[in-house]
Amino acid sequence: MIDESRNSMLEKYREFVRIPSISASREGVDEAASYLVDLMNSVGLRGEMMRSGGNPVVFGEVSNGSGKTVLIYNHYDVQPVDPAGEWSGDPFSAAVRDGRVYGRGSADNKGTLVARLFGIGEVLERDELEVNLKFLFEGEEEIGSPNLESFASENRQKLAADAVVMEGSQVDAGGRPTVTLGVKGLLYVELEEETGRSDLHSSLAAVTNGAPWNLVHALNTIYDGRRVLVDGFYDGVRPLTGEERRLVEAYPLDPEEMLNSCAVRELRSMKREELSYALLAEPTCNIDGLLSGYTGKGSKTVTPRKAMAKLDFRLVPDQDPARLFGLLEQRLRSVGFGGSISQFGMEYPVRTSAGSWVAKAMIESASESYGCEPVVMINGAGTQPMGIFTRTVGIPEGVSAIGVGDNLSRVHAPDESVDIGRFYQAVDHTARFLRAAGGR
Repeated sequence: MIDESRNSMLEKYREFVRIPSISASREGVDEAASYLVDLMNSVGLRGEMMRSGGNPVVFGEVSNGSGKTVLIYNHYDVQPVDPAGEWSGDPFSAAVRDGRVYGRGSADNKGTLVARLFGIGEVLERDELEVNLKFLFEGEEEIGSPNLESFASENRQKLAADAVVMEGSQVDAGGRPTVTLGVKGLLYVELEEETGRSDLHSSLAAVTNGAPWNLVHALNTIYDGRRVLVDGFYDGVRPLTGEERRLVEAYPLDPEEMLNSCAVRELRSMKREELSYALLAEPTCNIDGLLSGYTGKGSKTVTPRKAMAKLDFRLVPDQDPARLFGLLEQRLRSVGFGGSISQFGMEYPVRTSAGSWVAKAMIESASESYGCEPVVMINGAGTQPMGIFTRTVGIPEGVSAIGVGDNLSRVHAPDESVDIGRFYQAVDHTARFLRAAGGR
C-alpha cells in the first residue's frame, strides 16, 4: 500500500470512530449506519440500510458469479464510555498517540469492520475477487443483538452463504493472530425466591427458612463447584476429534500469566492442559450476581423474604440451551425450589472443522500476512451470535478472525485503542483471505 492510500484509509477509519453509535442510548446510531453505507459504496460495494425492529442493519453484497459465497458479519455499535472520567481524552476524538488510535469502538468493532472493507476494496480494484460476498453489519451487538435472530429468520435467502466470517479476534501478546473456529453457547437464567409478605425478625429463623437459604440450597443442587448436577446436562456434548484435541493441547496458555492477568487468588488448576480443556472444550456454570437481605453498614438482624441469583451457563457443541433450560427447571422443582425461574438469553454453540475450506483459507492467509503460524482455537471461550447464522440461516461453516485488536486495546474499557500497524495488517489479511478462499 502506498503512503497516500494508507493515509486515506486511516482518516476514513478515524472519521468512523468519531461517530458515537452507542446502541444503549441510540446516540449517533443512524448517522453511523449512513456513513457506513457511503463507505461501502466508495470501495465498490452496494450498501443499504434495512430495519431490524430496532437499530438499522447495513446490508451489502458483491457477486462475480462464483459458486461460493462468504457472509461477513460485523457490528457498528459501541459500548457507552463510562466511566468517562477515566479516559485520557475525548472518547470520540479518534486521537493518535504513539502510533495508536484511541476511541470508543476503535477496536470493537469499527477498526476491524473498516479494515475488512478496505481489504475487499483492494481485491475488487485488482479484479481478483473469486468468491461472492455478502455483508451484515448490525447496530445492536453491544446490547445483546435482540433483533438479529428475527431479522436473520426473515431474510434467510438474502443472507444465504457457504461460510460466515464473524466480527474478528485479536493478536496475542506474542504478535500471533488468532483464528477461532466457533463459539461457546450461552444459557442465561434468573432465579428468584420469595417466602412471605415482609422480612422477619431473625429470631423467627427458628421456625421458618428465609429466602436466601432456600436459594442457596437450590444452587447447591445444580452445581458442586466442578460439574453441573442437572440430569442430562452433558448428554449432548460432542466428543472432540483427534485434530481438535491436538489444537486444544497446542493452545498457548501460560497458567502463571493467566493467574496474573485475571488478578485472582488462585485458578482451578495450574496445569496448562487442564486449563486449556476447561476454557475451550468444557461447559460452565457461573453465578453472575446474588442479591438478598441487609447489606448496609453495621448489623441488622433480619430473615429476608426475597433472594435472587443470576446465572449463566457457557455451552459446547452440541448442547441445546432450550433443552437444558427445561432440564434445569425440572431439577429445581424436583428439589423443592418454589421460586420463579426465568430465561434471559440463549445462544447456540458452534464448532467448524479445521479441515474446512474456510478454515484452511483463513489459517493460510493469516500465516502469510503475519509471517507466523496463527493460534487456532476450536472455539472461543466466550459467545458471539454465530449460531444465528449456522442454525437459523443454515450457513454450514463459521470462523472468527481478522481483527485489529491486541493485548493493549482495552476493549469495553477507558482508553480503548488500536495499533495503526495492526489496522493495516488486518487490511492485508482480508485481501489475502479472499484470494485464498477463491482458490479453494
